[in-house]
Amino acid sequence: MQSFETSKLVTTEDLNHHDTLFAGRLAEWFTEASFIGASHLYGKYGETEHLVSVETHSLKYLSSAKNGDIVRFIVTGIKAGKTSLTVYTKALKNNTEEKIAEGFVTFVSIDGNKQKIPHNIVIEEPETEEEKELVEKFNAHRK
Repeated sequence: MQSFETSKLVTTEDLNHHDTLFAGRLAEWFTEASFIGASHLYGKYGETEHLVSVETHSLKYLSSAKNGDIVRFIVTGIKAGKTSLTVYTKALKNNTEEKIAEGFVTFVSIDGNKQKIPHNIVIEEPETEEEKELVEKFNAHRK
């Protein structure tokens, strides 16, 4: 399974009244990073074909971030349907493996008339234990 990484810097305008990263800002960044990752990994953006977000599921806030922290987002493709694509995204603090959030985002591929279209994306079978656990977690959530 392929992954994509991007980052954001936490600044004072991103903080809440507790001087930690505002959950709404993190949700915005999470969705944006998921879209950028899905687009980068699977190439479904441009003039006639687009990925659009249809669901953010199981977004869990696990820790906080403060002014000056760098939030790294790692996006991994989990499941591809005929027109849908689901990615797992985790947000890590600074240059560590400390998760501050994780969850799944599902996209659909649409044409220029905003109609769902097949995307022909194929996601490799999970190989590592972590990848297998992510797929199991997603499948359990969907039941």
